[in-house]
Amino acid sequence: MERKPLLWISALAVAAVLGLSAQASASTVKGTVVHANKSAHTFVVAGRRGTLTVVSSRRLARAGSVVRVSGRRTKSGLKARRLRVRGHSRHARLRGLVTWASSRGYTVASHGASLLVHKSSAGDGAPVGTPVEDDVTIDDQGDLDEEDCHHMGAVPGQIELEGVVLSSDAAAETITISGDDDQGEGAQASDDNGSDDQGDDDQGDDDQGEDMNPQIVVHVPDATAFTVGDKVELIVTGPAADGSFTLVKVDEQENEGQDDQDHGGDGSGSGGGD
Repeated sequence: MERKPLLWISALAVAAVLGLSAQASASTVKGTVVHANKSAHTFVVAGRRGTLTVVSSRRLARAGSVVRVSGRRTKSGLKARRLRVRGHSRHARLRGLVTWASSRGYTVASHGASLLVHKSSAGDGAPVGTPVEDDVTIDDQGDLDEEDCHHMGAVPGQIELEGVVLSSDAAAETITISGDDDQGEGAQASDDNGSDDQGDDDQGDDDQGEDMNPQIVVHVPDATAFTVGDKVELIVTGPAADGSFTLVKVDEQENEGQDDQDHGGDGSGSGGGD
């Protein structure tokens, strides 16, 4: 007879633990959509302080939409369950690392997102590997144009890069990965369709030249261990003088299904309201 209270206490304790666990995995993110990937059913939200979050969703929000997204945190960002569009903005802030640069643009990467920014002038800009806080304008095509870029510190000892493997060179022991999300999307679609044509995306012809073709070279112990079209997560050191990096650790990016996405959404990689 005395066991019943103990059983109830144990059941309540288990329920409390499960409730706390569910609460810990929940997240609400607010910000401006700065990139949308139709084929992957994802978009990137920039919070007020520039935090970037990749959101998986059946329903997409257009670049420039001001949103509030609720969902479940995942390794790659946020899996949306509820999306509210609150307006539209042509301005956003990005915080991340410069992972590729040219005379006309550069990429800002953070929390699994890698975004191409068009430079406002032909100056030197931030060196590759530099942490930056970047104010941008979102144009009618969803492209990001630099307004103001602030260097936020020194190049860290190790950098996390995420992208799609575009090519490998066994002789040189290097791989080349996509430098921005649009390029990675095209590479994966090309691999799935069995075609090598990666030129037909929704970027303008002006961005197809070599000077705006973000590709990141990484020196690896065995280039044959990488397959073109795979999405990878790399811990690297560098950059070297030529802008290349050296692999420290590699882990294939988790591929997460879309099965439990009830509604569209979008969010921030840190998992909190920003």
